[in-house]
Amino acid sequence: MKIKGIYFLYRSFQALALPLAALYFLWRGLRGRGYWRSLPQRLGFLPASFKQTGPGAIWLHAVSVGEILASIEFLKGMRSQFPKTPIFVSTSTLTGHALGKDRLAGLTEGTFYAPADYVWAVRRVLRTLKPSLVFIAETEIWPNLLREVKRTGAALAIVNGRISDRAWPRYRALAWFFRQVLPGASRILAQTDDMAQRFVAIGAAPDCVRTVGNFKYDFDPHRAPPDAPVPALLERCRPTHVWVAASTMPPAFPGDADEDSAVLDAFERLSESYPGLLLILAPRKPEQFEVAARKIAAAGIPYLRRSSLQASSTMPLPGILVLDSIGELAGLFFAANVVFLGGTLADRGGHNILEPALFAKPVISARIWRISKRSPRSFDLPRRASRSAIPPNWPGL
Repeated sequence: MKIKGIYFLYRSFQALALPLAALYFLWRGLRGRGYWRSLPQRLGFLPASFKQTGPGAIWLHAVSVGEILASIEFLKGMRSQFPKTPIFVSTSTLTGHALGKDRLAGLTEGTFYAPADYVWAVRRVLRTLKPSLVFIAETEIWPNLLREVKRTGAALAIVNGRISDRAWPRYRALAWFFRQVLPGASRILAQTDDMAQRFVAIGAAPDCVRTVGNFKYDFDPHRAPPDAPVPALLERCRPTHVWVAASTMPPAFPGDADEDSAVLDAFERLSESYPGLLLILAPRKPEQFEVAARKIAAAGIPYLRRSSLQASSTMPLPGILVLDSIGELAGLFFAANVVFLGGTLADRGGHNILEPALFAKPVISARIWRISKRSPRSFDLPRRASRSAIPPNWPGL
């Protein structure tokens, strides 16, 4: 099927699905006002301050929190190389947008919600930003976006490109579709050789695909400052042991593990042997903050929420700190005696193992890692992460 036929099929499907999309937007808006307020930007209406008078801007699309955090060093490099070029970042989630506005304020001219992949919405954003270069982080292959960027004469690159083992069967089944779409990308910079080959297999031109490694390796571990709220609480409480449960996930389907419940069960058993134990519980999804707090309260365990910490806050031990904040977790691994990687007990992708590893912390993962000899970058730690700098094992775990 030729390109015009593919896009006719895609846009016809979009037209038929438009009533369902409207109902979905309405449902999300009723569930949370934040999503309702994001709708104008999702339809392509950006703030007036984003309007560019001439071409030359850079637009990076990073779908959510993980992609934004992984892209920070990349953005720093662009800002250093192009100090006067306007840089904009789009995201698809409320948490990604909040983190982008907070963490990228000095690196970009603005963070906005990505337009839905309708031609009229995409064109409206392109007319506002007038980008000369568009980056898409990881695997956001939106047909109309790729085609409309190419029509403007701008270049588009997929950076930190990945097609996971889980997603690969779906992409392979739709290769007939992606063969007509991926030529819209000028470059695809993949994380591993295997992923580069997958992009080629579904239609990317081999000479446009390169293996450059994973953005997640491009960061330096920075511990939270001593006067930050959580380190200050640790100084007042002085726990004998700190356990960080990083990015815990709810069940993905009936029968899947509830990681918050599993962690609380383990905490109750451990607290019998470790009366000075503090658990820092960091649910991955903001909508789980309140759910986790209710579970802890129902279990009768002393707890505090990060959002309620004050200068004099303290708590009895053993106890739990619910980290109901975004973008703060990476700076707290320094305080841990042991770290549990959320997303590995439930059927999800796990938290970035490199963040606690670079603080030389022992890590518990419920997932068995599959190491590919053909793509060592997918597992190997950066050289600066010393494999021998592992502290003594925490007794009892």
